[in-house]
Amino acid sequence: MYCDDEYEIYKKKYIKNIKVELEDLQFQLQQQKQQQKQLQAQLQRQEQNQAQTQNDTDTISNVGNPTININVDNCSERKEARKKHYREQDDCCSDYTKDEKKHNDSCCNYISLERQVNNSANDVTNFPRITQSETSLAHFKNFILYGFNDSNNSPPSFSGFAFSNDLGNTWTDGGFIPVNPGGINAGDPVITVDRNGVFYYGQIGTENIPGRRQDVISVSTGTINPNGAITMNRPQIVGRGQNPPAMDNPNTFLQDKEWITVGPDANNPGNEALYITWTDFTTPTPSILFSKYTTGVNLAPIITDQVIIPPAANTFVSGSFVLVDNLGGIYVFYEEITDPNPADMIRPQNYLNTPNRTIRMVKSVDGGNTFPIRVAVSNPFAAAATDTALCDRPSIGVDNVRRIRMNEFPQAAIGPDGTLYVVWNAGRVIGGTTFIDIFLAYSTDKGNTWNIVDITPSNSTFTFFPSVAANKNGAHIQYNRFNDRGGTLAGIGDGTFAVFLKSFSLCDGLSKEKMVSTAFSPVPVTHPSPDTADCYMGDYNQIITGPGNCLLHSWGDNRDVIIQGAIQRDNPNVFFNITVPKKKDHNCGCDYVR
Repeated sequence: MYCDDEYEIYKKKYIKNIKVELEDLQFQLQQQKQQQKQLQAQLQRQEQNQAQTQNDTDTISNVGNPTININVDNCSERKEARKKHYREQDDCCSDYTKDEKKHNDSCCNYISLERQVNNSANDVTNFPRITQSETSLAHFKNFILYGFNDSNNSPPSFSGFAFSNDLGNTWTDGGFIPVNPGGINAGDPVITVDRNGVFYYGQIGTENIPGRRQDVISVSTGTINPNGAITMNRPQIVGRGQNPPAMDNPNTFLQDKEWITVGPDANNPGNEALYITWTDFTTPTPSILFSKYTTGVNLAPIITDQVIIPPAANTFVSGSFVLVDNLGGIYVFYEEITDPNPADMIRPQNYLNTPNRTIRMVKSVDGGNTFPIRVAVSNPFAAAATDTALCDRPSIGVDNVRRIRMNEFPQAAIGPDGTLYVVWNAGRVIGGTTFIDIFLAYSTDKGNTWNIVDITPSNSTFTFFPSVAANKNGAHIQYNRFNDRGGTLAGIGDGTFAVFLKSFSLCDGLSKEKMVSTAFSPVPVTHPSPDTADCYMGDYNQIITGPGNCLLHSWGDNRDVIIQGAIQRDNPNVFFNITVPKKKDHNCGCDYVR
């Protein structure tokens, strides 16, 4: 009788497991059907965009008080589907591949793997050229290429890099990007990678072009070696200005604020292309240019130096960010600043309490030949700054010797479902008090309309340097925030800052804040290094998605100190962290278990 009971129990468990497996197969089939429907809808929208280029007028939804649109019905269905998918599974990350799982020490716990990326010994050797900042990164499987401004090797190269072949556990400082004869690599790195594992390091600089020396945008390609290192090649020119001066000023780079990405080529199905945007400062007022190149170690031009945002009177544009969707649609986001009073001779960017700034987008649906679709992503907002003293530009001042220059440049990402996300920092002036927040805009209709969310509405301390990454769980926003000492301080707080993270999904809204860096950092002195501008602490950091649910973070801070004789200085270094959502954390793919 005991054996019969045991058999019945076994049979019930076996039947139950078969049912669970069948439900999983049905779930996967349902997901495939939904993906097919989404692809068909995307194709239809692309055809509509191509036929209706009259969408030139600026449009933005929820003008006024920002709101969050939540589709409750779809969320309920999705949550129920996830419950079925993960039922009877103890490992919340069981949908990862084995290769992805092995890097998550505990995929159901929020892990931290902070590492310093650059080698501080080089700062001692090259003192006082000790600045590392302004970070970007990309990964191919477990290999990460990390770019940063590095004054150790400047001149002739301000473009530093490091790499990791174990998903960020250990790092090798690679030194600097090699320089062309007579050229200068001036940094401002942006890193991307193609599907074959070729890396691309975008930068500003100067090159000897037949007939004259010119400021340019260039890209250095890199390939992984069999020994787990990377070979970075000399830069290839991908961008030039419209009116290069007859004589080059070695201290000013007139082709600046570039961004690059790799994505599908709408005009060459099945192939990828390298996309580049930047600001040209050789025109009376700035303009934004666009180039497109083939991928691979050796780049070939497809479109070069095309003006997509022409110069306009009393208007300052900069900080472009290029993004490509899975159909090859090209989105370029940028900041536009208008001059409210041209007669007073004040530069438009130096107005602090006036809402004269807007985040805008232009879009191409023909592979970059034209950008007829023009949309306002944000409402007008004020500078994310408190003064212009000492820096002669907007900055956040901690005291009379410590300032951080500020821009409001956007960064963007696109989710697997096609949702677009854009982040920026903005000033709000209420009753004479300045608040500096991070805002997120999202679009579910290919950028035609936008909804805005204040990511840091309850923070009384200033936030800055936002970046966004997107995966199946929504948008993940990294930013710097001043220390509020448990909510007791406002503005600049205690004068130190750290790196934080929040996530956002259309179903669940905004998550709680998490600290990414392990330490708070002071603001650097106003004159940080002989080869950096006053009030310089970089212009951006970056977050990207990694394997599985991993998020890969890059940033610079000044927590360390270097002492040379009687001189003690804050030492700007660059850091990395990998974070993984825990089982019951917001936006984890497994937060629907049980």
